[in-house]
Amino acid sequence: MQNIAKVSVLRKLLLQKRSGIEDIKGVYRWWFKSDSAKDLISELSLTQYDIERIQVRLMEDGQEYWALYFGISKDMLSRAKWHILQPHTISAVKHGTLSTLRQTISALLNTPMSMSEDIVNAYIDANCYWEWEYEENPEDIERKALSSSVCYPLNIKENRTVNKSVISQLKVLRKQYKK
Repeated sequence: MQNIAKVSVLRKLLLQKRSGIEDIKGVYRWWFKSDSAKDLISELSLTQYDIERIQVRLMEDGQEYWALYFGISKDMLSRAKWHILQPHTISAVKHGTLSTLRQTISALLNTPMSMSEDIVNAYIDANCYWEWEYEENPEDIERKALSSSVCYPLNIKENRTVNKSVISQLKVLRKQYKK
């Protein structure tokens, strides 16, 4: 992928309307600092084989990061705002319009979704990079990514990169913290 930014920097640029992200189709990955990634997914029943298949990258800050989530969008700018800036309103939680990634992070941090906005923001600002690329056919790339030999443990929909028990665990956790 071609574009990558630390989430804390991207948050500021999005708020200033200077992110440079375009409102066109594309794919994206969420990269998590390896130590925080290990802690975040520690309760999931991932096998050593799953963990060995997570993409690893050394980032500009000199630290190792893991790609835990892969996604697509018809509008990359809106998707960046949705994942990075979305408030955790009771309505968004109740109606399931809270970003799926934010729902998952809230649940994995053992915090009710309607009370976790600041916690999730602090977590992703301290531990994540967002990488994106514009693509004409993002659905084809997602289909390949979620059935490949690379493991994306935080994806739920159509994810064939992890055991179904991991997806079941994530669904149960998300339901438990959907309050």
